Amino acid sequence: MPRTTTRRPARSTSARRPASKARGPLPDRHVLYERAVQDPSSELPLIERVLRRAGVPARRLREDFSGTALLAASWVAAGPERTAVALDLDPEVHAWARAHHVPRLGAASERLELVCADVRHGPRGPFDLVVALNFSYQVFKTRQALREYLAAARRSLAPGGVFMLDVFGGWLSQQPRVEKRRLRGGVTYVWEHEAFDPITHQIRCAIHFELAGGRRMRRAFHYDWRLWTLPELTELLGEAGFGDVEVLWDVAPSNTDVDYRFRRRAQNQGGWLAYVVARRPGGAQR
Repeated sequence: MPRTTTRRPARSTSARRPASKARGPLPDRHVLYERAVQDPSSELPLIERVLRRAGVPARRLREDFSGTALLAASWVAAGPERTAVALDLDPEVHAWARAHHVPRLGAASERLELVCADVRHGPRGPFDLVVALNFSYQVFKTRQALREYLAAARRSLAPGGVFMLDVFGGWLSQQPRVEKRRLRGGVTYVWEHEAFDPITHQIRCAIHFELAGGRRMRRAFHYDWRLWTLPELTELLGEAGFGDVEVLWDVAPSNTDVDYRFRRRAQNQGGWLAYVVARRPGGAQR
């Protein structure tokens, strides 16, 4: 997938499917979302590489802001010793997961738990890994609120456990813009930066889908975030009690490949994606 600021925007739990004047039902927006912006086949190997480097077993995962729990479902399907908790505030997306992902898991579904709760008050674990992907943590717009969440995530980890979140940036991320990408099935995924405030770093974004026959699903998902920077995130993780805070930066030279490596410095780009990896102090649990 191309390296842009729009490859994996966060799940939204507040939008509802817009009406269309065309006859016939619209496609399932969650199916389109998963097809457009999620890729467990690339995310899981990266997570496993991070865990191996940290000496942490790949067993107990908590996926925060889980949406339809695709990553958590893929996690338990990848190994008989793996368990996962998918945590989201919206019961609608978990109902969707129960209808679509759980049946396909078979017996592995017994190792997947769907929990509807605020991520600041979720299950305490202990977990080997907590992930907050697709930028959803940016719903927290103050340092106090985000630090509260990060501290709660740290408490849920086993000693030595790993926390991962992703972040996007670059000068294009602070401009109104529209990017499009063609999906299989004749659907075009559209990511829009609707507005950005340089004083507050409030950013409003939306996902639209252009369908066959000229139909559109406008604002199928929409977001009202604070665009956090890498220095802010690494500092807040330290304040929340994490140790060994590091940045995984994409060093691939082309726009079609990705190669995430731990880096202390990087050259700015128009649009970039990175991961922040932090550990709860203490020895790894084996």
